[in-house]
Amino acid sequence: MSQDCIRVLLVEDSPSDARLLCAALEDYPLQRFEIERAEQLSEALARLTRPTFDVILLDLNLPDSRGQETCRRLAAGAGEIPIVVLTGANDEAIAAEAMCVGVQDYLVKGQSTGGVIGRTIRYVVERNRSQQALRQSEAFTSKVLASSMNGLYIYDLQQQGITFINPAYT
Repeated sequence: MSQDCIRVLLVEDSPSDARLLCAALEDYPLQRFEIERAEQLSEALARLTRPTFDVILLDLNLPDSRGQETCRRLAAGAGEIPIVVLTGANDEAIAAEAMCVGVQDYLVKGQSTGGVIGRTIRYVVERNRSQQALRQSEAFTSKVLASSMNGLYIYDLQQQGITFINPAYT
């Protein structure tokens, strides 16, 4: 994965925070990043109409949205693009709440080095790619089993019950 360029949508209204983050990612030796910046949530949502991003870095407090509402609205518009929250607040409760609305990770501004940010982005993107591949594989397997001319069922020993019956079996 290190040879691929990771396309990042940085949603950050502070020019100085954006510059620091971009500089930190430029210095990260294991990965190349292509960063596009949006200063408001509405601008970020408009850019998501074209699926060109691998990850979104999100500041929680923007001129047109604040806190968990920012996470909810972006998660709804991001589809399967993973989101990493960047915020100045070092509060685990905020992190846990953000994770419940679809955010994959949480970093505190000023406390995260370029290596931590770069590694976090790489891991989030790779985990997302693995999850997408697993979902595609499961969908394909379900389709094959359901369309089989042979009667098939799956019995789960742990649940002590049948978890799947294809139409040919019924």
